[in-house]
Amino acid sequence: MTNISIPYAGFFDKFLINYPLVSYSIVILYVLFVKWIGPAIMRKRKPYSLQKVLIAYNFIQALANLSIFSSGLYSIIKFWDSRCVITKNENFYKFLEMLLNPGYNLYILKFVDLLDTVFFVLRKKQNQVSFLHVFHHAGMCLLFTWGFQKLHLILSFYLLIGMTINTAVHVIMYTYYGLAAIGPHMQKYLWWKKHLTRLQIGQIFFVLVYMVFGFLTGCEEFGKMEMYSLGYGLIILLLFLNFYRKYEKA
Repeated sequence: MTNISIPYAGFFDKFLINYPLVSYSIVILYVLFVKWIGPAIMRKRKPYSLQKVLIAYNFIQALANLSIFSSGLYSIIKFWDSRCVITKNENFYKFLEMLLNPGYNLYILKFVDLLDTVFFVLRKKQNQVSFLHVFHHAGMCLLFTWGFQKLHLILSFYLLIGMTINTAVHVIMYTYYGLAAIGPHMQKYLWWKKHLTRLQIGQIFFVLVYMVFGFLTGCEEFGKMEMYSLGYGLIILLLFLNFYRKYEKA
């Protein structure tokens, strides 16, 4: 299968895809800022409130993820019968075309997600800048960057399943964070906070099971990208389980 042109991406999308060094540089700068540069800058400064910024940011994120989720769900239903080894299916180009825009939007959102950690640093909540948090955000940006370099070769149905479930979870998460940012008087409505980590663990476990089942049955192809994705997913699952165990003991 030959490479294809990408007519649907905006300038920023194309820029990140055509110049992956920019994406890698953003990730490196992100890690340096949230672990060392940012805390050094904030050491003698008072924490920023950022309440209005956080409210707007979180609700915009929730709406953006909801839009991608709806596109993903529609695609799952439309292409369900073509899901096995879809790169060799006659509907592959229709599948690819339908996923380009929501896929690019999600790609950009993964870089926007890095602001979560930046806001922690500016609010002097460095205890929340954990290895899990930074590894998760940085890893997603790297996986998306690698994946888009050979999208026409590695695009599989498990990616659509993962994208759709992930955005659904992010709608719930960012809605929670947006409500929490409004003020302490909202806490009585946020009793479901304790279920967020369980939800994250559940989505990772489900996607990993779907992937492994697909590989074992031959419904999904297994290559380098799949190996990286599976390895990353397993590491994230173990980190989340460890975080949940500590949270339950606290």
